[in-house]
Amino acid sequence: MIRQPYYTLLAGLPPLPRFEGARQLPISRERLKQRLRILTPSDTRFLERAAPFLTWRKDVGSLTDREMVIQFKKLMEPMSESPLKPLIDFPVDQRTIMAALRRRHGGFDPPVHGELWGLGRYVRHIERNWESPHFGVSAVYPWVPQAQLHLETGEVLALDRLLKNVLWDHLDRTVPPYDFGLPTVICYRMKWDMLAQWLTHDAKKARERFEELVKEIAHGQPQLFH
Repeated sequence: MIRQPYYTLLAGLPPLPRFEGARQLPISRERLKQRLRILTPSDTRFLERAAPFLTWRKDVGSLTDREMVIQFKKLMEPMSESPLKPLIDFPVDQRTIMAALRRRHGGFDPPVHGELWGLGRYVRHIERNWESPHFGVSAVYPWVPQAQLHLETGEVLALDRLLKNVLWDHLDRTVPPYDFGLPTVICYRMKWDMLAQWLTHDAKKARERFEELVKEIAHGQPQLFH
């Protein structure tokens, strides 16, 4: 993938406050969409294809988990040496770990080899370490024990806050402030999404969503994408 600098685009975007301290979005969804039209056609296509894997919302509601897994594999095939890979790896790992925690919390059997239940680098590792505390990934991702505790106690807002904080910190560590390429554009989009989700989040909606997940666990296999 050719590195395309976006000096004008990034210089013109307003700074994003960390989601916990924000009271409003500094730029509207429509305005951001307009600004992103400056992206090259290839970068636009990549961002659109990657979007479902970068946030907790399933942007392509008509696709099944199996179809999403297939899309993810196609997206990642040419990216082994790409600077964009770390940006996608982390949120995908986070989503997969949470899917595994929810599945185990619901009393489901461990996934069988070959089952399309998760994405990314730790799918096989989690399968092999299903009975281990935190699936044996807490050394890499120290937030997992706290996430499991929030899940078990039904602390929905605390869980959401934790997941967003660790993802936000990861983005800050991964992309340097002097970068003006597509990675920074993707980081901005991801942070904007987190900020927008947080500002529309309230306790009642969070509880309703948690109850939906409980029903999902009670009546069928938990889904990776929501």
